[in-house]
Amino acid sequence: MPPASLGIRVKTSPCLRRLLPSRLVLKIATHRAEARWERNPEVREDALAAMETIIAGTPRAHELTELARAHLIESVVDHALFWQPWRTLSLDARSMAHLRDALDQDRGVLLSLCHFGLYYQATSTIASLGRVPYSVVGRWFFETPTPDYPGRHLARWRKCMGSRPVCSDGSFPILRALLERGEIVLVTFDRPGPHKTHFLGKTAMLADGSARLAVETNALVLPLRARRVGHRGCLDVAAPLDPQDFANVDELHDRLAALHEDWILERPGAMRDPRSFGWGQWATADSWIRPKSAGRPA
Repeated sequence: MPPASLGIRVKTSPCLRRLLPSRLVLKIATHRAEARWERNPEVREDALAAMETIIAGTPRAHELTELARAHLIESVVDHALFWQPWRTLSLDARSMAHLRDALDQDRGVLLSLCHFGLYYQATSTIASLGRVPYSVVGRWFFETPTPDYPGRHLARWRKCMGSRPVCSDGSFPILRALLERGEIVLVTFDRPGPHKTHFLGKTAMLADGSARLAVETNALVLPLRARRVGHRGCLDVAAPLDPQDFANVDELHDRLAALHEDWILERPGAMRDPRSFGWGQWATADSWIRPKSAGRPA
């Protein structure tokens, strides 16, 4: 962990945080978030703007205020529980069966998830089953952790993620080779890219690397969702998608978009603000379209 001020070191010390019951941390964080919602108009407006970029155009658009409040609470709670001991996410019988079905086959497996809930803990749960996956990450993941809260956050994420990182820049041939030799690769689905997609009730230009990699390598696609349940977490695993069952890359990509959309709309408040993970100002209530001139997200 990089050095930081005393206050930050106390808040982010794994040793000290192990002494705090996670149930208590959850309760305190929830009360703190509720107070922010009631007392801070700027925080409330930002939460409303974030949620509007997610649910505008969907059947849940009329629930904006309620879901924005839930989004704020989820964000504050996540920051608090991030520093608690990471426990393996639980899987129900169906999810475990889907996971075993994919991992037991003599093929590469491409894990597909969105920036939802406890997404950063998904790979450590897979690794606990004896198979260490590769994760596609941005350039920022390899930077030297700074002596402040974000730097210590990055250091902890690196230590606990349970996977081998691959920089997203120029990664397609590397990922293709990994899948061809039967490895497990995790790719986030909701990143900016060139593929015009109907997603969350709006037009989104999404990366289609997941579908293209699966089609080119004949790898199974395993959609995942990591969600918080109280102070613990649960990993939902959908049935594996076989690229041979789809006519082309577009059809597989659209199936993934629909599946992830359904999962997100069950609990929109747990979706990360898209403006914070590569979209910036180009994620709006009308569309998620990042111009090519903006360059690659970090």
